[in-house]
Amino acid sequence: MYEMTNDTFYAAVLGSPIAHSKSPKMHRTAYRYLNVPIQYDRLEITEADADEFISTLTQRYGSTKRLAGFSVTMPLKSALVPHMKHVSQRVEQLGVLNTVVFDHEGNATGYNTDVDGIRYALTSAAYQPGSTGSMGILGAGGTASAAIAAAADMNLDSVVLYVRNPARAQDNVAVAQRCGLKVDVRYLTEFSEHVQQHSAIVATLPATAADWLVDQLPSHGLPPLLDVIYEPWPTALAAAWSATGAKIASGLDMLLYQGVEQVKLLTEKLVDQHSLIDWDAVTHQMAVALDLERQ
Repeated sequence: MYEMTNDTFYAAVLGSPIAHSKSPKMHRTAYRYLNVPIQYDRLEITEADADEFISTLTQRYGSTKRLAGFSVTMPLKSALVPHMKHVSQRVEQLGVLNTVVFDHEGNATGYNTDVDGIRYALTSAAYQPGSTGSMGILGAGGTASAAIAAAADMNLDSVVLYVRNPARAQDNVAVAQRCGLKVDVRYLTEFSEHVQQHSAIVATLPATAADWLVDQLPSHGLPPLLDVIYEPWPTALAAAWSATGAKIASGLDMLLYQGVEQVKLLTEKLVDQHSLIDWDAVTHQMAVALDLERQ
């Protein structure tokens, strides 16, 4: 379909646990559709394994020039940052990455496409871009930081972090400040009182951690919700949200859109006419692979 090298390159999703990951099916579908010679695997790598894994890439693959890159999930999103030759501005802001790309010389650059995944997932849930407004974020951590950066990209002017322990949100507060956003930290118990004031909500909590909020939700006027869980789906929070008539997106939507951005990055050095790729068609193929229904 496109002009490219005949050599095989290697890629994988890294993390622990990793057996459940849907990334291999999604990525393999994209590379097969594009006829790009990338062999994409899944590798169980713990945080304790990270240093050794990076230091033995040459032994594992022969040369880092043979690598297209890695998708990175927990618990490695922070652990791999110090191993990068270069990092994107987003990774500098957030301190976490989810994508590693190797250039023609075999040097690694860290990117964060979770931000794109969040932004596009909310758009798929009928978020209407505006010039101002706030994002409510449930939880703290790396995904919450990506949501903060997404809020900045969406031209929102503030974020509110709803957490059990405000002390755990201080890194997120620093990220918001670096992104030029106003930031407030509130207890999770205050969420239902303020939820209707936000333009969008991103829930980054574990699968059942927000179940207790369901009975406290208003019955109308809820903004679009992205709940980053995709198994089990729907979560109790997502189901209750949808029952009010409000729009929702899942972690599978986020996975799709961040994955499309990863595919763009991992194929750039391998496809001569990269700018001519029909990315809408690629996105459709990847959505089908994830059993996502798209119009």
